[in-house]
Amino acid sequence: MGAPINIGRVFGVYLRIDVWVFVMAAFFVMQGLQRPGLGGALDELTFVIFLIFSIYLHEMGHAFGARVFGIGTMDVTLTFFGGYARLTRQPRTTMEEVVVSGSGPGANLLIWYLLSFLLLPMANLSGHSEYILYRVASANLFLGLFNLLPGYPLDGGHIATAILSRFMRRGRARLITGYIGMGVGGLLVALDLMSGSFSFTAMIGLMLGYAAWQEVQSAQNSRF
Repeated sequence: MGAPINIGRVFGVYLRIDVWVFVMAAFFVMQGLQRPGLGGALDELTFVIFLIFSIYLHEMGHAFGARVFGIGTMDVTLTFFGGYARLTRQPRTTMEEVVVSGSGPGANLLIWYLLSFLLLPMANLSGHSEYILYRVASANLFLGLFNLLPGYPLDGGHIATAILSRFMRRGRARLITGYIGMGVGGLLVALDLMSGSFSFTAMIGLMLGYAAWQEVQSAQNSRF
C-alpha cells in the first residue's frame, strides 16, 4: 500500500507502520469532529490508538506462535487492512500453520477477556473511560472472531487451508478458502451499502475480496 515508516525495535521485533494507518486514524477523528466540541475527536483518537495497539498485539501473537516452533520474526508491519508479520520461514506442518495462524486471533480474544472480565469489573473507572475501554474490548472480540472465519486472507482461511490440505490437494483447498474470502468481502460491502453508506467497512470488504480473488487466480494457475 503506502510507504511504511520504520518505528524501530519494539519487544525485540522491528515495527513498521504504513502511512495509510494514519489515514485510518484521521477517518475516526473526523467522525468524532461531527460531535460538538473537541471531546468527540479526542475520544476517537484514544480509541484508534488502542485499536492500532490491539492490531500490533495481534501480529505479535503470530510472532509468539511462530517462536514456539523456532521460527523467528523479521518485522511486523501495520497496514490499513490490518497487518502482517514476516517470518524467517513459513510453517512446514499443519500443526505449525494452525498454531501460528491462530495465535493472532487468540491474542485479540485474550485482550477481550482481560478487559471485559478483569479490568472493567475491577477498576474504578469513570463512565467515560469505561465506555472507551468497552469499545476496545468489543473491537478485539470482533477482530478475534472475524479473523477466524475460514476465508482467505483471514487467519481462519490459512487455518482452513492447512486442515483441508490434509484431505485434498493444496491448490483445491486454496480455491475453497479463496472463494469463501470473496464471499465474506462481498457480504461486508453489501451490508454497508444496505445501511445507506459506503464507509470503512465497505473499504475493508473490497480489499478483502480483492485479496481473495488474487488467491483464487493463483490457486487456479498452481500445479499443486
